[in-house]
Amino acid sequence: MDRALSKLPEPDPRERALAKTLGIPDLLARVLLARGIDDPDRVRAFLRPDLRALHDPFTFTDMKKAVDRIRTAIRAGEKILIHGDYDVDGISGTVLLHRFFKLMHANARPFIPARADGYSFSAASERAILDGGYRLVISVDNGTNAVEPISRLQQAGVDVIVTDHHGTTENTAPAFALLNPRLPGAGYPDRNLAGVGVAFRLATAIASSFSRDLLQSPEFADFLADAMTWVTLGTIADVAPLCGENRILVFHGLRALAQSKSPGIRALLDSAGLLNRSPDVEDIAFRIAPLINAAGRMGQGSEAVELLCAPGYSEAQTAAKVLEKHNEERRRVERRLQETVLAQSANVQEAAIVLAGDDWHPGVLGIVAARIAETTGKPTILVAFQGDVGRGSGRTTNGVHLCEALSACSEHLVAHGGHAAAAGLEVRRDRFDAFRTRFAEACATMLRKAPTVAIDGRARFGELDPQTIRKLDLLGPFGMGHRRPRFCTQEVTLVGQPATDTRGQDLRLRVVRDGQILPAKVLRASHRFEEVRERKGPWTLVYTPRLNPRGEEGPVWLEVHELHAG
Repeated sequence: MDRALSKLPEPDPRERALAKTLGIPDLLARVLLARGIDDPDRVRAFLRPDLRALHDPFTFTDMKKAVDRIRTAIRAGEKILIHGDYDVDGISGTVLLHRFFKLMHANARPFIPARADGYSFSAASERAILDGGYRLVISVDNGTNAVEPISRLQQAGVDVIVTDHHGTTENTAPAFALLNPRLPGAGYPDRNLAGVGVAFRLATAIASSFSRDLLQSPEFADFLADAMTWVTLGTIADVAPLCGENRILVFHGLRALAQSKSPGIRALLDSAGLLNRSPDVEDIAFRIAPLINAAGRMGQGSEAVELLCAPGYSEAQTAAKVLEKHNEERRRVERRLQETVLAQSANVQEAAIVLAGDDWHPGVLGIVAARIAETTGKPTILVAFQGDVGRGSGRTTNGVHLCEALSACSEHLVAHGGHAAAAGLEVRRDRFDAFRTRFAEACATMLRKAPTVAIDGRARFGELDPQTIRKLDLLGPFGMGHRRPRFCTQEVTLVGQPATDTRGQDLRLRVVRDGQILPAKVLRASHRFEEVRERKGPWTLVYTPRLNPRGEEGPVWLEVHELHAG
């Protein structure tokens, strides 16, 4: 059976009844049933996520211990250092805790290490902590496996509370308290929180331990609104799955972002050209997150913290201009590296692309890897060497679980960590070739065992009217772990000649079924131009219907993920 069709759901007899009960289109009911949401009450809860459905933060095994220690520090006026990571997730979580501690009148300061110093607790981090006289450190988005530095800090009388979602179960740091939902024994039911999400759960746990007057104050309400925006920025930028609690948080965070009164958020939206409309997930991923990340990639992550914590709009604008300059420089460096990598990857026959260079800027490796993965459809890892050790970033779009693939190569690596779609690593130069070979083998094995393409059901072109497609957006926000709906239509024929897009990567077609013609774009299929030009049909399409805001070729177009003859 065709790979694209092997998981095609059979028509569900409950579809019409569910659609009628809820007053929704059949196509929307079809998607809900395909995703296991088959009860009217569950559908209502899914379409309108409720913050009250979040789990009790004290289900974290170490949460009470962490809260008690922080309360003691607040009452005693102890100096607290918030040790964040230099990416959007870490920066957002650092800002969230900094603002929260300011509300609590705590003596807290944010600290973002330089990317050049390395991930997590570096020697520079230890110096800043010890020289600053801190006795309590709270990490954000890092620290789980920082065994040696955290051991030294604890022995020096510094209590370290780790909030993180990275790391492995082996060699966890001997922190005072460790809040990481991915670790066995963590106690928290939802493993998919981003780093900023864990920081938010810590803040809500601390807040709940104070008086009801605090929780009902206007100041706390303002903090919660801002916190939703920071959680949303970090969760989306870190490619965390948009299901479970992440879906609830991002659903509300997108609305809070559009209405935010924060000078930093307003200046950020202005710089991204989004001040006059409601941002969506793609806006955050491709327009807002790169601005924040540019600080850590080309300058200092602390510059992004200054923007998001700016007291007034003029200060925020000034800080945003700094990030814009960093972002412009990032684009220039990124373009040069992307051209180099594309040329080198053209002849790669393996299941994965693994490349390295001595003069590559480490701050743009992840972005370029994402572009190469998107262009080639292969997992991509890029490594920048400095001396005998290289640091790298990896991205994938084809279903390979990057973190698991790296675990299969761990004997060749100094360190590694990350998620299913994004990961980082360190490798010695003399082990690089062995790593490259083993990683490609691991990816090839995963692809052979990978589940078939998931489809939400068959669809007729006559069902794809603009009003129905707009209703499908009720299922959002879409992202990792909760993709846009995909449908299958068979016996489709082509009208006219195919064309390639301006980037030379996608195929543009006009397709017809039952007399209805729709424009379509086949992703990463320019290499199939001659095959498609010579064959009018029939074709089987797996696609996502999208609205065309300009409407030159009609109000609806098809984003085609799979194109199969027959």
